[in-house]
Amino acid sequence: MLSKDEHYRQIFLNSSSHKVDYTNAFEKLLPLLPDPIPLHDILSDLRYNLEIFPDAMLGEVGLDRAFRVAFDYFVHPRQLTPFTIPLNHQLAVLEAQLDLAVELGRNVSLHSVKAQMATMDLLERMVRKHGDQWNKISIDMHSCGLSAQMWVDLEVLGILLRYAKNSQLVRKSTPTYFYPCRLS
Repeated sequence: MLSKDEHYRQIFLNSSSHKVDYTNAFEKLLPLLPDPIPLHDILSDLRYNLEIFPDAMLGEVGLDRAFRVAFDYFVHPRQLTPFTIPLNHQLAVLEAQLDLAVELGRNVSLHSVKAQMATMDLLERMVRKHGDQWNKISIDMHSCGLSAQMWVDLEVLGILLRYAKNSQLVRKSTPTYFYPCRLS
C-alpha cells in the first residue's frame, strides 16, 4: 500500500496536464488530507450500509470534471487548490460502486458534471458488463448535459431514458431518469 504522500502525489502531481509547478500547493494541502482508504474497504463499508438499509439507494455518486479540492472544506470562505480528481480515478471508484449497486439491486443517484462522454462510455460498459441485471436498477441522473445525439445513442444501446423538467415527465421509458439536465 502506498503512503499518504505517495498516494496523493500520484493523484495530484503525476498528471501530464499540469503545466505549472503545484508543489507548494500540494505541500500545503497534504497535512489536511485524510489517510487514504483502500477501495476494497470503502466497498465493504458501502455493502454493509446498503445491506442494513435495504430500501436505500446508492448515492450521491458520479463524475465531476469541474470540482476542485479545497484546502479546508469547512473553512469559510473556502480556498480552492488547483487540483481536481483525475477522471480515471473517479471512473474506477464509480464503476466499483455501480457494480455493487447492480449486485444488490439498488437504484443509483448519479451526477455527471462536464463528463458527458465519459458518462456515456461508462453506461455503455455497464450495459455490456451486466446485461439484464443492469435493467433491474434505476439511475437517477442529474447535473448533466446531453446532446440530442447522445440521447439517441444511449437509447440505441438499450439505455432507456426519462427526462424530468419541473417535475413533469417529458419522455416515457425506464429505467434511467435525467433531471435537471441540459439537453443541447
